[in-house]
Amino acid sequence: MPRKLQSSAISPTLLREWFTNLRRELSVAMETNGRGFLGFIVELPGAFVRGRTEEEALSKVNGETRSYFRWLGMGDELHYRGATVQTHRCSLMVNDADSEILLDDDTKIVNLAEFERLAKLVVYSGYTFQTLYQGSNFKDWIDKARTRNTFYGEAPRTIREIFDHVNRTQRYYLSRTGVEMPQEEEDLMKIRRFCLEKLKQLFGRYGNSLLFDVDNEKWTIKKILRRFVWHDRIHAKAIVKILEKQRRSEVILRYSDTFHFEIQGI
Repeated sequence: MPRKLQSSAISPTLLREWFTNLRRELSVAMETNGRGFLGFIVELPGAFVRGRTEEEALSKVNGETRSYFRWLGMGDELHYRGATVQTHRCSLMVNDADSEILLDDDTKIVNLAEFERLAKLVVYSGYTFQTLYQGSNFKDWIDKARTRNTFYGEAPRTIREIFDHVNRTQRYYLSRTGVEMPQEEEDLMKIRRFCLEKLKQLFGRYGNSLLFDVDNEKWTIKKILRRFVWHDRIHAKAIVKILEKQRRSEVILRYSDTFHFEIQGI
């Protein structure tokens, strides 16, 4: 039987060794609909960059890498650049962060040690996101600038709505494997641990060899794990932008950016 994942928060010190000695030029898998570019940094699961052009997206690789390392408690002062290694063209609203790309890296053989590291990263990301949410005082403060329709409906305009969206999406990721979760559970980390246990059971039988084709999108276990972290990061950044607006509006005096995005502009 597979060992159960620890219920306590994962320390980033358990993950840092994984990300040491990276090359200065990082690989970026780019997705575009011709109106925007969404890039995924292959060596840093869940790390992403966005831009109106490919060049603009690639120009953000260093900032995203530095943010990712600070999130893990690493003080790397090197400068990183990105190079596109894969391009996927689609008709999705990529400029609105809709994504379907299956990274070449998502399909590679994964050993147990790598699966365990990815699972720990997903747990750490979940706790970081939950901590960001819990530390926010005005969860129902409406950011009117976020009023718009997206591919999944009306965009969440409050911190609470963003958190609820991330929480619900966890079930969606697990359902790509054909496994459903009871609807009564609402705790973010309990849902996440349930998802990871089910993914580990599948991994124990098949490794990363299964290719799930659901609604014209292809998934592997590794892609699902990567998407957990990416989804946390992209919506945590939205929360931090709301918190920064609250600070500038003097609704709050300060806030804790647990992902270390260090938002400069709104």
